[in-house]
Amino acid sequence: MKAVLFSPRPLRLGFSSKVNFHARASDLFWLMFFIAMLVFLFLWSAATGSYQLSVWDSWSIVFDPASMPDRLVQVIWEFRLPRMFAAALCGAALAIAGVVLQSITRNALASPGLIGVEAGASATMLVFVVILPSVIPIVFLPVTAMLGGFIVATFIWVLSSAAGYSPVRLVLVGVGITSMLSAFTEMLITYGDIELVESALMWLGGSLYQTSWQQVYVMVFWLVIPGTLIWLSFRQLNLLVLGDKVAFSKGVDNRKTVPFLLFLSVALTSASVATAGTLTFVGLIAPHIARRFCSNRHGALIPLSALIGACLVVLGDTLGRSAFAPLQLPAGLVLVLVGAPYFIILMGRLKR
Repeated sequence: MKAVLFSPRPLRLGFSSKVNFHARASDLFWLMFFIAMLVFLFLWSAATGSYQLSVWDSWSIVFDPASMPDRLVQVIWEFRLPRMFAAALCGAALAIAGVVLQSITRNALASPGLIGVEAGASATMLVFVVILPSVIPIVFLPVTAMLGGFIVATFIWVLSSAAGYSPVRLVLVGVGITSMLSAFTEMLITYGDIELVESALMWLGGSLYQTSWQQVYVMVFWLVIPGTLIWLSFRQLNLLVLGDKVAFSKGVDNRKTVPFLLFLSVALTSASVATAGTLTFVGLIAPHIARRFCSNRHGALIPLSALIGACLVVLGDTLGRSAFAPLQLPAGLVLVLVGAPYFIILMGRLKR
């Protein structure tokens, strides 16, 4: 009797050419629920601030601006709406990146900060703000932050895969490089010119202050393309969670798929950091909340995590500019206050 050998068929790209996603009724329910929650948070955020409005007024200004005073229309359309959209887009991007990293590393504590993108982007921006303030115009600082994130992530990938790819090695190298860059950032903040450092501190804290529509349009581009490619890879992610050997036996070429997905998650994280600064814990918390509703089925997990991440950042930004008005707290600081206790609870559950 002849033995039949099954050889895995490598995938040319990180996503399947045929997408056959069957959503469960519960998945559709929770997707619609969080879409409705995001709409509510948008209306509440539009009405909240130093210039207080009712939810009905904010609704009218958004959908029928011609019937409202020009002053109110300016407050909503020029200041609050760009800020809200940027918050939602950045939260969604970080959440999707968190799903990818937790799946390919099979580490429940993995997050976009793990691969050094946030630390790399922050350190790069501080170098040009504090040390070389006249080299690059301020409008190009987000681009330099994004390039810094890509360079650091590539460096971490090269080091972690020098002797063959290993999720554990990727985590350890990422943590080490991130710690070094964080120390470098603290040194620049401590010894840099105070006037120059102040201009970067709000950005480092995850502030969406003075966000423009142009930044929103750029963020839409960086979310839609990588986010769509990642969603098209949901079958590969479902298999990667089960282990490299299982994924390879089912036709997933880890040597191509894992770097491809990592590159997309780096793009999402870099764009978010360049737009809103460091929004810690979003990429960690949002996927864990989403898994309570759809487990590890990535076809539903990816869009659900994106919606939850968007809700978290919009909520954090709204609380930051309303809870202590007229003072404004960066959204990143509010998210740290909420995310740190959740991280401790999650650590306790994983130990059990």
